[in-house]
Amino acid sequence: MRVTLAQIETFYWISRLGSFHAAARQLNVTQPSVSGRIRELELELGTALFDRSGGRARLTEAGRAIQNQAEQMLTLAREIQDEAGTGKLRGLLRLGVVETVAHLALPGLIGALKLRRPQLRVELAVDVGAALIRQLEERQLDVVISNDTPNVEGAVARALGQVDLAWVGPVGHRLAGQVLHPADLRDEAIFTQPAQSTIGRTIRAWFDAGRETPKSLSVCNSLSVISELVAAGLGFAVITPALLSPELAKRVVRYAADPPIEARTLSVAALRETWSDDVEFIAEFVAATFRQEQSLR
Repeated sequence: MRVTLAQIETFYWISRLGSFHAAARQLNVTQPSVSGRIRELELELGTALFDRSGGRARLTEAGRAIQNQAEQMLTLAREIQDEAGTGKLRGLLRLGVVETVAHLALPGLIGALKLRRPQLRVELAVDVGAALIRQLEERQLDVVISNDTPNVEGAVARALGQVDLAWVGPVGHRLAGQVLHPADLRDEAIFTQPAQSTIGRTIRAWFDAGRETPKSLSVCNSLSVISELVAAGLGFAVITPALLSPELAKRVVRYAADPPIEARTLSVAALRETWSDDVEFIAEFVAATFRQEQSLR
């Protein structure tokens, strides 16, 4: 016979509560079961752990000697149970987000995750949505938040809300205050993310709707750099206006457009085996952040 966790747990509660009866009530078992566990434990260890005289169960010297170890064993068992539970992420989280999410929600999210799951290690990937979804499909990421509709076998997806997109251009441009049409921007410098990105596809579809082709289309992965280029008066771009810092917002004009630039749906997707209460927490945190940002603008 070997020492069991049930025996250790019973020993712990008797030593803490002072009686076999109280321990039985705490463990929701019968008092004979409690007595049997302790009898087996004492037999295995070859020593008495409790002095049962006087109506209370008092620890013997041998009992006191193992009290700390018993508590440590139960603590470790609880930690193992927590780590293995389906409601929590374990060990490493490979999280991919688009740049909009990285700027607006990621600092707060990482801080909140650190408080919620201090042992969780997070590896981050910031990229366009199409690239992130491909990495999710190839099992290189566990959770992805993007503006692209994820359709990955073996993954769970959920919409988080709408993300505003708009044409922006430099202050003082001759088109300021006008409603933009594809023909208006045909000869202007346009800054965009790669063709497979949400913004790349949005710009291409907008010009296609007007049967126009922009003469100057410059591709840049970074929305931050694109925003700086627009603010410097060098061209136009489609971005999420909430990304603009107060200083940049003073040098950039948001334009109405015809056809309009539609908002895109922000979604979270995770591998089915990864989906958990922690992923729910991530999703709600990001959704709440975007709701707040949009309510302020």
